[in-house]
Amino acid sequence: MADAWTLNPDYRTPPVPTDDAIEPGSWRHPDGQVMNGVYERRRPERQTEVVTVWYGYALSHWLGPRMPRFSSPLVSAWNPVLAQGLSCDPGSPTPYRDERWCDRWIAEALLYGRKPYGTFTLPAEEALRWFAKSGGTGLVYRAWADGAAVRVVAGTTEPYERLFDLPALIADYREALPGRTAETEVAALESHRHHSPALNYVLCEDAEARFAQAPPSVRGLTLGYPPRETAARVVADMLTG
Repeated sequence: MADAWTLNPDYRTPPVPTDDAIEPGSWRHPDGQVMNGVYERRRPERQTEVVTVWYGYALSHWLGPRMPRFSSPLVSAWNPVLAQGLSCDPGSPTPYRDERWCDRWIAEALLYGRKPYGTFTLPAEEALRWFAKSGGTGLVYRAWADGAAVRVVAGTTEPYERLFDLPALIADYREALPGRTAETEVAALESHRHHSPALNYVLCEDAEARFAQAPPSVRGLTLGYPPRETAARVVADMLTG
């Protein structure tokens, strides 16, 4: 018998609608209660199935290897979903209220320590308010005009070894990925140990281009994405590449 879905509580979970304008979706508990949050269940061959659900609507749904040692308050299954405006069914209701919703979410997540690095574009007045709030947060940013808006790339100054339990993550990657591939990702994580997202991917002139070329394990971790999802993508790329 398959394991039941287990809720993984996370304060990033978007609130459900407070009116009756939206009907709840089809994702329900056995007792009929509407699902809302990050849910996990064990699958064969040391895999874990993960779904993010908002008001009964699935926003992401993936399968990744079990990586039991690593955890971090900076990492969440919600981070890629809310930063990218994901939805499993483009026609279903979502929590994203306008075209700048995800940019605003990233900006706030950075301010409140919900992710260590991100890029966003906001109207100039909103960006200026964000700059004022960022003082004393340990964030470094670069910004430039993008028409009537401002593009920002920002990251924390804390080194990776203080932000994350790298030994646990490295052990998990070695177990989750085949030998040579695992060692490539491990070497990338080790090389970042004494550096920070700000130093590597904010302060340099070609910050966004440089970040785009970073190895998957580093790129995912820097964005606060689940390493299990990153590992699954690495394996999928190996099979198709």
